[in-house]
Amino acid sequence: MMNNTPENNTPSDLVPVNPTADDDINPGGMVGDDDLPLVEPPSARFIAQLFLVPALIVAGIVGLFLLFNWSGSQARDWQTLVVNIGRDNPHRRGRAFHDLAQLLNSGKATQSGIPLNQHPPLATALATLTSRTLAETPAPEQEADHLQQEVLLVRLLGLIDVPESTLPVLSQALSGNRDPAVRQAGLQAIASAGKRAIDRNATIDESTLRDSLEGVLVGKDNTLRRDATVALGIFTSSTALDRLESLANDTDPIVRYNAAVSLVRQGRMRAVSVFLDTLQRASSDRNTLDLTRPKTEVEVEAFEQQWLLLQLTLKSVGTVADSLSVDQQADFRDAIKPLAADNIPARIRIDAKRVLQQLPE
Repeated sequence: MMNNTPENNTPSDLVPVNPTADDDINPGGMVGDDDLPLVEPPSARFIAQLFLVPALIVAGIVGLFLLFNWSGSQARDWQTLVVNIGRDNPHRRGRAFHDLAQLLNSGKATQSGIPLNQHPPLATALATLTSRTLAETPAPEQEADHLQQEVLLVRLLGLIDVPESTLPVLSQALSGNRDPAVRQAGLQAIASAGKRAIDRNATIDESTLRDSLEGVLVGKDNTLRRDATVALGIFTSSTALDRLESLANDTDPIVRYNAAVSLVRQGRMRAVSVFLDTLQRASSDRNTLDLTRPKTEVEVEAFEQQWLLLQLTLKSVGTVADSLSVDQQADFRDAIKPLAADNIPARIRIDAKRVLQQLPE
């Protein structure tokens, strides 16, 4: 009878083999560490090729797209801005005013190479919008916002160098029934456009402005009359220059100064007598330069105006010093020397000494 005990019935090939100390124990059939390849960190070149180079390529493509899109849409930008300026939304309108002013001041040109501030379609569009706005009568609750819109539009016209489109509208802005802020903006716009015309040796026909300017000059608002004198000074006709000579004898000292500057710039050197008169008045009454004298607000304002006028006059004399006759140079030296004394405030004294160096003995 066969013995069924496990000990006697276990085949020899089922007998477990005890591993020796030299055998590797690798449970689960995993590959040993010695079988894995070495892992090296990626090189900088590899990282650059993987990330940086594609990024640069994409950035270059985007940059070129934006550049071509920007250069090709300049002519469209101003159209969008003019449309937004005419909208009722004050925030969008204000942003459009700002952006169009920056665009006009940037020196950019249209695709055909015309400077944007000399682009007739832009001038026509802006002049039409300004004229329409000036003709509107706003509701009482909208008067303040409408006034601001008028002022900003008129100022924008002062950045445009297409006088046949802009000057007739600026003439409307000078009308006596306008708010003083609009009239002042118009005068300053005319002067600004005129200065640029002088810089590029261009002339402006004042026929559309002559009556409007005269209406301001015969008025009683000295602030506007001063700006009107500057605006008149951009013209070169004998009519304009003769009117400036009459203004060189005006009762307002700043009107006289503005007229003299324009006349001297255009070669009528007799107007330097206005500069000499201002300096002689200051030299004969040096107490008016005392910084401690003004007490009230009115006195402070008058004092600051006198100081500004005196400093501007000294600067103007220094500018024309070489064009003065010997006798005129002597007269100016006599008038300026008291202003260079030690008891004169430093700001005036330094300017006076500088001009004296430009007037040879």
